Parts: sequence; structure tokens; C-alpha cells
Amino acid sequence: MPVSRSLALAIVAALAACQDAGKRSASMLRPGDNFTVARIDGAPAPAGVTLEVGEGGRVTGRAPCNRYSGQLTESGGAMAISGTVMTRMACAEADRNLAETRFGNALGSITAARRTGDGIALVDPEGKERIGLVPAGES
Repeated sequence: MPVSRSLALAIVAALAACQDAGKRSASMLRPGDNFTVARIDGAPAPAGVTLEVGEGGRVTGRAPCNRYSGQLTESGGAMAISGTVMTRMACAEADRNLAETRFGNALGSITAARRTGDGIALVDPEGKERIGLVPAGES
């Protein structure tokens, strides 16, 4: 294959990746957005789990047992929720306690966002949905 054709294919692939990154980026989560967490690792989330986006990329909300906050960032086409802190209240129900652990792990693995039929999926590096969000009031 001639070099010029290889270069053209590489450019097309790079442009497609940029377009895809725009559809799978932190820009889907804007200040003032409020979501209900509908799914954690494919399982229904317990009632009351939320994610709210504030100014400067600050995220806050209710995990299955505790309140949390963190920082939404994007670098090199990958997004992250980092610096996450969580209150340390006891979680009496075993299923909520397990969901709390899964939720915390999922938050730390997020690298992209993509639109879904009902909201937004926060996904890991392999593209697996870790957290499924729906606009608050629509769960």
C-alpha cells in the first residue's frame, strides 16, 4: 500500500476517534445536571443513589449508604472521577453494603461516558458500563 494511502487511512481513523471521543466525553456531564444512578455494574442500584455535577467539575451525591464527592476531569480523551471522598456511616443492610463497595470501585474505574437509550453510561477502559445514569426524576 502506498504511503499516502496509509497516511490517509490513519487520518480518517484519527478523525473518527476524535468524533467518538466527543460523544463519549465528560462534556456530557454539565454543571447543574442531576442524575439518579439506575445501575451499578449492570445490577439495579438501590433507591436513592445519585450523582450531581457542580461547577468546576465537582461531583457529589448519595452512594448506597453514604454521601460522596469527587472531581470530574478529562485528559487525553479519557475522563476520570478522582479524589473521591465518602462519609463513613454504617450500612446495616448487607445488599446496600455490597452495592456501596461496588459503587466506590466503579467510580474509580470510569474513563468515558456514552449516551444510552435512557441516559448516560459511565464506562471503564474496556467500554463496560460501570454506572448507569438517568436524569433525576426519571428512574
